[in-house]
Amino acid sequence: MDKLRLKVSKLISKNRYIKNYKPNKNKDFHSLSYLIRDKTLSQSDYIKAGIAMEKVLRDLILDFNKDLVCIKPKNIKNFKEKDHLFLNDTTKEIFYSELKANLNLDTEKSKSTYKKCLSIVEELNKEYPDYSIKWCLLGLRYHTTGTINNSILKKYKKIKRNVYGVNNYFNMLEIPVYYSEEEYADFVNEVVNTMCKTDQNT
Repeated sequence: MDKLRLKVSKLISKNRYIKNYKPNKNKDFHSLSYLIRDKTLSQSDYIKAGIAMEKVLRDLILDFNKDLVCIKPKNIKNFKEKDHLFLNDTTKEIFYSELKANLNLDTEKSKSTYKKCLSIVEELNKEYPDYSIKWCLLGLRYHTTGTINNSILKKYKKIKRNVYGVNNYFNMLEIPVYYSEEEYADFVNEVVNTMCKTDQNT
């Protein structure tokens, strides 16, 4: 190693921030990842777990409520994506939900999240003037709204009444499923474990 590289290496090893660095192996309490037991996933796999939850919940909803039809459009560049979008033609209702694996976002991200929700609700009101729009921001980490910390809810104070846990979401959609905290954690882990087994078999 030449002198220049040696000098750079010494500077790196002496850097105060690097010397004081301690890896954070703790999972964020407010994240879906907190519920995942016995598995250490990569960041990209945690994202995939959130997507898997979104898709499993959609299948569960459509199976348990036959009056609902998924009307989520294909994702188009420069258009706001809608995570869940269902229509009930009998009751003339549209159900929209934005799903988040972690609601503990910084101020700007939480603001852009609730603004996106309000913007989509406004669009849906225009697109379906004869339908009632029911919607929520769904925190996938929580089995019920009552367990969402007030410090989190404050980030979404403009839509506080529409921040839901999974049981509240099911109730809105008339899905006859109710999870205790432990049962919901079991459900999440079953989704993740099945996803990981599928990956190993490919």
